[in-house]
Amino acid sequence: MFRWAGQLKSYVHVGSMAFCITAVATMAAGCRVSSDTNARLSGTVTLDDQPIANGSISFLPVDGNTATAGTRIENGKFEIMMPPGSKRVEITGIEVVGQKPAYEGDKNSPLVDITRDIVPSRYNTKSELLVDVDSGEANQDFRLVSK
Repeated sequence: MFRWAGQLKSYVHVGSMAFCITAVATMAAGCRVSSDTNARLSGTVTLDDQPIANGSISFLPVDGNTATAGTRIENGKFEIMMPPGSKRVEITGIEVVGQKPAYEGDKNSPLVDITRDIVPSRYNTKSELLVDVDSGEANQDFRLVSK
């Protein structure tokens, strides 16, 4: 009886692996966009004329027909490849405001950063930013104001 259970377990394991490999290959094929039709967008992001040191920028298709694209903002700069089209832009900027123990009650716990988003919601969760992205290379700067 143990032998049969072990064989069944092996078949389930092989079947699961085959499913995962097929799923990943299918997703990769569906997400791939020809580099001939991609747009390369780069630029700077500032808040009150200061570069956002650490954050993220996402480009969401207005029509919902192409993939969402996103990347990190480092030292106020970003660079990304994405399908062209009209995009709603969401920007976050992270600021470290303190530290706390990773595990409450453990005096030997490592410390983790406490952060806050410094970018007003009108530029991220309630974004008012729209940009038309054409194929090829382009530069787009975002000058945000906190007030």
